[in-house]
Amino acid sequence: KQWYQRRVRGAGFWDSSFKSFAVDSGKQVQAMFGHRDLVTCISITDVNISLHIPHTRLADGIIVTGSRDATVCVWDWNGKVQRVTGIDGKHASARSVLTGHVGQVECVHVSGEQGTVVSASRGSPILLHRVTGELIRKIKVPAQFSTPSSILITKRCEIVAHYADMSGYLAVFSTNGDLMNTQELQEQVLSMISDKEGNYLITGGFNLTPVVRSIKTLSPVLRLAPCQSAGRSLSLSQDQRFLIAGLTNGTINIYPVDLRRIVGDQYSAAN
Repeated sequence: KQWYQRRVRGAGFWDSSFKSFAVDSGKQVQAMFGHRDLVTCISITDVNISLHIPHTRLADGIIVTGSRDATVCVWDWNGKVQRVTGIDGKHASARSVLTGHVGQVECVHVSGEQGTVVSASRGSPILLHRVTGELIRKIKVPAQFSTPSSILITKRCEIVAHYADMSGYLAVFSTNGDLMNTQELQEQVLSMISDKEGNYLITGGFNLTPVVRSIKTLSPVLRLAPCQSAGRSLSLSQDQRFLIAGLTNGTINIYPVDLRRIVGDQYSAAN
């Protein structure tokens, strides 16, 4: 199994920590402390951080946490011991602390391939950092977008954010800070993911129907069968042929969504 499939991470604890639990037993195996207030969001990647930091100790993955204290922490995961470890390879401590927000960090996403972290807070610009802590860019957002709820960065270096203002909005930005596209929604999105190539965005929310959208246009290309309740979390299988949706009622739905077939069908239609 991949390292992140063997542990469940939880946040929102009163002691400002985030915790790691074993999947097979449900027992807590570690608690990490680095924030001064409640941890509000977590993102993970299994790409080796040493690809972006020369002469560093090898890490099997990166965990990034955002907090009510307006900071983002970057943590190393050691797959051999199945624990978060510090730069010394032993004690659990954050590799770097990313700053620049003036309020609670609402959502965060780490790209291991690019070595970057994107984060958003209420009424503030989107921040793009390197995992080593350097601020790359502050991305100004339109005035009507003030309540971010989800954010991600694709393989094509496009930043997609959902804002919960009014009936909900999706916005796509370039890493240069340009607003590329927006789309008003008729639902509040609770979770969203992109495919490996960065062509498609999959959203789930209160309207119960997972939707596959083109990131270029934000237009729906596929609507799946409605769920029994709102989709709280989404994940794609490694071959991108199945979508796993975790619902607010505690159940899991699995959908066949062969994204390669969608790409082929669209190419055939265009020609």
